[in-house]
Amino acid sequence: MRMVTMFSLCVLVLLVVKGTHAITITVKEEDLGDQEALKQFVEAKVDALGGSLPPLHNLTSSCSCDKLLLSSLGPATTFQPKVMGIYTMSYTSYNQHPSYRQNYGADYRLYRLPSSGWLVGDKRGANTGYVHNPDTIQTCPYLIPSGWLYYSSVHGVWYQDTTLVLRCMQRTGD
Repeated sequence: MRMVTMFSLCVLVLLVVKGTHAITITVKEEDLGDQEALKQFVEAKVDALGGSLPPLHNLTSSCSCDKLLLSSLGPATTFQPKVMGIYTMSYTSYNQHPSYRQNYGADYRLYRLPSSGWLVGDKRGANTGYVHNPDTIQTCPYLIPSGWLYYSSVHGVWYQDTTLVLRCMQRTGD
């Protein structure tokens, strides 16, 4: 007579939590023998919880936004009030990326430097400026969700302002 263990009568149930999602994975006893196959099965189920990353714009694609709004509800407004406002896409690109121009006041420029990200400065191509984002992946600056910095001339350093944002105001053809 064969003795049946408690484990052989059970079905393995795993509760897997990833982020804010949870799934239940049920595995039968006969599937428990091959541990590597079981591991791959569970990993495949867990990977299915998330979506793929949104597509990045590449250098050959164009940014579809003609007008951008640079704004802040935080300290960047105090330290760099003149650079806040509307930027219009320039007729020419810079470093194979779009560049933008503030068409009033001090005539600031928003452009991408080859190895250090996006910068708002006095002159397109200058290595000094007032607002910066070190993102070097996104082709279009308004697609960068966070990480914008402002320069404090009082302290001589760059600070992050989590309320400092660059948003699309008008898409091409609108």
